[in-house]
Amino acid sequence: MAFPRLPAVPTLTDTVAKRLLAEIDEGRVLPGEKLPTESALAEQFGVSRTVIREAVSRLRQDGVVEARQGSGVFVTGHTGNRALRIDAAELSSLEAVLHIVDLRRALETEVA
Repeated sequence: MAFPRLPAVPTLTDTVAKRLLAEIDEGRVLPGEKLPTESALAEQFGVSRTVIREAVSRLRQDGVVEARQGSGVFVTGHTGNRALRIDAAELSSLEAVLHIVDLRRALETEVA
């Protein structure tokens, strides 16, 4: 008997990054605004500061936020120009994986 594969469980970092991004996308945190401190975010989300640091780092890599030395982390105005991200947690079926392979094949052909 074969059991169905369980879907990948999102990490705390994934969850916090998505929730912060949703707050920005929905306009509750505007471009140019400073995010709360790591400690404040950790308390609000009920997670460690390490989780917050990793989530903010992901948003920074995508250009959604920027860190300013000694001032904090600020939302950029580049929220519409994000890199294409494929969330591995959502690839729970063979069909989903095949869709990503087709997408990559099309993109990589154009790039080449």
